[in-house]
Amino acid sequence: MEVQSRKIVWCHADDRHILIVKYCDEIIGLDFMQGEEPQGLDIFSDGDDDLTKFYNSIAPYLGGLTEVDRINQAIWSWVEYINT
Repeated sequence: MEVQSRKIVWCHADDRHILIVKYCDEIIGLDFMQGEEPQGLDIFSDGDDDLTKFYNSIAPYLGGLTEVDRINQAIWSWVEYINT
């Protein structure tokens, strides 16, 4: 059975919403929005392709207890990378 899911997670400690799109339990889309934007969550598309590729390439090297922890680590690294 092939199942696609789309969820938005609020990460209080990182002050961001994260969009996680999965297909058959694999992440196929990631995106994020900094800050509390409850009225703006509809702007998420199916994810940022570059961020998703970045996450999937470094995911095996990330620590963290949960998938969301690892995604946040990747987002912080991604932001640092694109801002340099």
